[in-house]
Parts: sequence; C-alpha cells; structure tokens
Amino acid sequence: MLPTITIFGKTIAMYGLMITLGIFIGVMIAILRRRKYNISKDDVLFSSCYGGIGLVVGAKLLYIITITPILIKNWNFIMSNFKVLYNVLSGGFVFYGGLIGAIIGYYLYCRQYKIDFIMLMDLMAPSIPIIHGIGRIGCFFAGCCYGIHYDGPLHIVFENSIAAPNGIPMFPTQLVESVLNILAGILLILYTRRERKSGKVIGLYVIYYSIMRFFLEFLRGDISRGIILSLSTSQLISILLLPLGLYLFFKPRRF
Repeated sequence: MLPTITIFGKTIAMYGLMITLGIFIGVMIAILRRRKYNISKDDVLFSSCYGGIGLVVGAKLLYIITITPILIKNWNFIMSNFKVLYNVLSGGFVFYGGLIGAIIGYYLYCRQYKIDFIMLMDLMAPSIPIIHGIGRIGCFFAGCCYGIHYDGPLHIVFENSIAAPNGIPMFPTQLVESVLNILAGILLILYTRRERKSGKVIGLYVIYYSIMRFFLEFLRGDISRGIILSLSTSQLISILLLPLGLYLFFKPRRF
C-alpha cells in the first residue's frame, strides 16, 4: 500500500516508522500510569530500553527459526548470493519472538535493579497491545503479515507491495489485529482503574492475546508460518502461553 514515505528528501520505511511511533506512545502511556505501581520514570525508560533490545533480537530469531526449512532447502543458492542472504536476514520479524525477548529484557533489568518484575509487567501490560496494534498498521503499509484470499466485504487489494501478492483480494488481518490490540490496551487501562492483585493485568493480556492470535492465524495467508502438526508456530506458542496467563490471573501475588 505505502511501504515508504519521503520526508525532506529522505525515504523512510513505514513499517519501522509505525513501530517506533508505537513504542513511543506505549512508553509514554506507561510513564503516565507509573505512580500507581511506585515505579520511577527512569525505570520505565531504561527497562524499556532493555525490553526494546530483547524485542528486536527475539523477533528476528523466531523469524529465522520459522523459515529454517526454506533456508535449508535453498541453502546453496542463498549462500552464493549475498543480496538474497541480506534480504533474508534483514527482513521479517515474528511478534511472539519479540514479546518473549522483550519480557526477558525487562526481567534482566528488574533483576539487576531489584524491581518487582510482575509489578512492572502489570504496568506495561496495556502498553504492549497498543505498541503491537500501531506496529500492525506498519505491517499493513508494508504488505507483510497479509491475510488469506478473500473477496467478501472489507477485503483489501495490494497494488504496490513488496511482500504480499498484488492484485489479489485478501482478508485485512493486519487491520483487524491492529484494532483488536488497541482495543485490548484501552480495556486493560480501564481494568486497572481499580487496584488489582499482582499478576492479574499481565495475565489477562496473555489470556486475551493468546486466544485472539490462535484464531487469527487461520486467516493469515503469508507462507512463513512455521507449520508443525498443522498448526503455525504462533498457534503453538499461544497454546503454551494460555495456561501461564490463566495462572497469573487466577493465582496472583498480592502487592
């Protein structure tokens, strides 16, 4: 749709721009809400730096894992063509890898600076889906993470995409997930207007997203799904994370 824009003569990728915007908005929301959790502004900012590094590393690693069969099948061609190798390694991220990596980053910060990890996760929980939702708009502009062939109401057709098939009506998975994520963030903010036991907020997010993502995967049309036992990598991770979310929500620690 709109993979890049030009500002003052400089070309900027919309995918990266929307992710950056999402992180900025998400961190600002956490800073505005931090007093309820007795977490300083500096800790929100610096822990988010740790989380951001983990996000990038984790998202890239899981992407590489999901395309490993393709890499093995075309290994000789990829290794003989530097441009192809560069495109493979530079393009593509998987959200669940980014989420797990970000959580590890936050955990390492909490352990280093003696901060309650679950409390920080409760603070960041509404920001995570908002960041993700804005980032998915970047996916829409880039044409990645596209949906299955679909010519019903509200279908979309890409004409200038470098990732999605052009000229084919598809289900707007990016926009649907964006709306559902941003809505989740708003609902979690409303949920935290009352004091909640430690773990409930992040637990509720994990429950919501793991269920949502499991079913949305059936509407995804991109081939880099990492299919195992007829389920995508993200569906398998959703199944594994759901019990964790239920545990955090129903058996939380007290503040």
